[in-house]
Amino acid sequence: MKKCIIVIILLILSIGTFSNNSINILNAYLKNFDSFTKKELDNILKSFNNAKNMDNLLKIIHGSILVKKSRYEWFFPLKYYYIYAGMLEMKEVVKSDFDNLIYRYIRGKTAYEIINYDFSREIFINDFEYIYIRANEKFKENYDFGEILFKLSKIYKHNNLERSKKLLGELKEYKNSYYYRMIYDEK
Repeated sequence: MKKCIIVIILLILSIGTFSNNSINILNAYLKNFDSFTKKELDNILKSFNNAKNMDNLLKIIHGSILVKKSRYEWFFPLKYYYIYAGMLEMKEVVKSDFDNLIYRYIRGKTAYEIINYDFSREIFINDFEYIYIRANEKFKENYDFGEILFKLSKIYKHNNLERSKKLLGELKEYKNSYYYRMIYDEK
């Protein structure tokens, strides 16, 4: 994990314009999305402060990291600051490139982490439904589409059981998905 954090920091510091470095940062970030510690998040945020000319991909990752940092804050005004600043930054990126599924994927994954807030539930549903409708084969090859189906199903379980069951049924088509194995391989 430490090696990955160092790679992310070095890539952020060396970034100039959208390049393979941004894609490497994206892949490293998504690979470790759920496993960052507070110290790692702090180090990555410090490296963003030194970055020049951040492209939209780096901006959305930065916004996501701000929201993730809020998990570790006990002081509510600071916690809400990180959530607000991160969600606002991601909103601006999605607004500037509305059809970019990667931006919506990162924002949706991040909103899912703070799903207890009403506004994040709405953002999550909008982004993941948009991906569900528009995802092409390239997106499905590069990202775990089963995650989209599983998380949407989980959200709809409480207020739209029929939709939830339909999404879980579609998940059966994605046998390589981590989320498929989580549900169907256990039985």
